[in-house]
Amino acid sequence: MRKFHNVLLIGLTLLLGCSVGSSNWNDHIDAESRAQIKALNDKMIEAFNENNPQKLKEIFSDKLKEKSGAELDAFVAKIHGSFESTKYSLLDEYKTNTTNVGSIGTVFKGVSGEYDYKVNFESLTKDTYISLVISDGIANKELITCIYGKYGDDWKMNVLKIGDYSYFGKTAVDFYKQAKEDYAKGNIIDAVDNMVMAQQTAAPAEQLFQYQKEPEMKEFAQKVFKEANDKFPLPMKVEQVKTNPQIYNISPKPMHDGIFPMVAYISKIDLKDTVALKKENEELKKVIGTLFPGIEKGKKFVFFQAYNEIPNGKTPKEHYGFALVSNEQ
Repeated sequence: MRKFHNVLLIGLTLLLGCSVGSSNWNDHIDAESRAQIKALNDKMIEAFNENNPQKLKEIFSDKLKEKSGAELDAFVAKIHGSFESTKYSLLDEYKTNTTNVGSIGTVFKGVSGEYDYKVNFESLTKDTYISLVISDGIANKELITCIYGKYGDDWKMNVLKIGDYSYFGKTAVDFYKQAKEDYAKGNIIDAVDNMVMAQQTAAPAEQLFQYQKEPEMKEFAQKVFKEANDKFPLPMKVEQVKTNPQIYNISPKPMHDGIFPMVAYISKIDLKDTVALKKENEELKKVIGTLFPGIEKGKKFVFFQAYNEIPNGKTPKEHYGFALVSNEQ
């Protein structure tokens, strides 16, 4: 699965948000503006699909053209593979008006609903149009936060951000709700993995897009992570296996058919000795459910990666992969 992080093409320093002068949303927006923005969104998606940065640049404001600079080609090329289709959907749209150009505004989906959120933005023009586009991914979907300003009679894009919005139909709030259920059942590993996924999908536009439940989710994540660290301190030396591999990380791994645990460990066995490495891993598979209760439950796969040294996060390290396949799902 192709994954990429949030990309910001025009930087904003946001202070405390304030409400806009006036705003309309979705069907309450005038038909002419909606049609104009749809044409721009269509062109944007086509540009990603075609790996055509020049087509994308045609909808940019002068400020965004200047900000994107020489990085635009690499940006479009990086995410091109995630837009195999030109289809997309809309989360919501907002059209705002203010006399205080340059101020920081906020539009609200709501304040108390489970999935409510707010969007913070800088009013670079009197009229601003916020279009929240959702990509047509199969396993994961990206939220494309498009903020347009009206220059004369034309709408031009001022802000473009892209980030993970959902996996297999689950947004950050869904992962959070699932994590709470896991925690209530005493399944701390699944709770941690679901909160990792919640964090990955909670801020698809960084500080511009914020769920109203964000403070609540952060507080729960801190609680779960602390308990997991106290209960399962890593790195963990696996003394039940003769070669004593050391597990140093457990994380969720999104695949095309689901999200599964990934166990990363350090082995003393040379990675070229695949026979000995496989034997060690078979022993590790036998005890993994004892070491981390619930890690296998309901999972089609548990993945393993064996390293000879812990990766530094910058330079890829050679490793060898294994999978535990379960008949119980």
